[in-house]
Amino acid sequence: MAIEPSSALERLIAALEDFHAAAEKFQDPDAPAVVRATDVLADAYTLYDDAVYTEYGIEAPFDTYSDDDFDEDDHDDYDDEDDHDDEDYDDFDEDYDDEDDHDDDDFGDDDDFGDDDDFDDYDDDDYDDEDDD
Repeated sequence: MAIEPSSALERLIAALEDFHAAAEKFQDPDAPAVVRATDVLADAYTLYDDAVYTEYGIEAPFDTYSDDDFDEDDHDDYDDEDDHDDEDYDDFDEDYDDEDDHDDDDFGDDDDFGDDDDFDDYDDDDYDDEDDD
């Protein structure tokens, strides 16, 4: 059974007010009341987002994430130089910035690539003006 968007909005507003009150009172993100209010707010927003999408086909502009959405490697000690995961660099092209690495197939068979006499290879007779009629 789908919830009405207006009811979901009322719950979201109440959750925002409760979150604000807890944050103002405790001023500590780890305080149990703040953590509880954060969870209620995230649930209320998700419910509202689903209700609006179900009723109107419109997605709200925010996403919610839980602690399960993050890898433990993301929060690893970054000061340890030997802790780098090799899998993070699998798609990195090692010679991406190697300017000397030119594939001849990409540039034709011109052995003097980059020389000033590149235009000497063209015959002027191949490019007659159309006005010569």
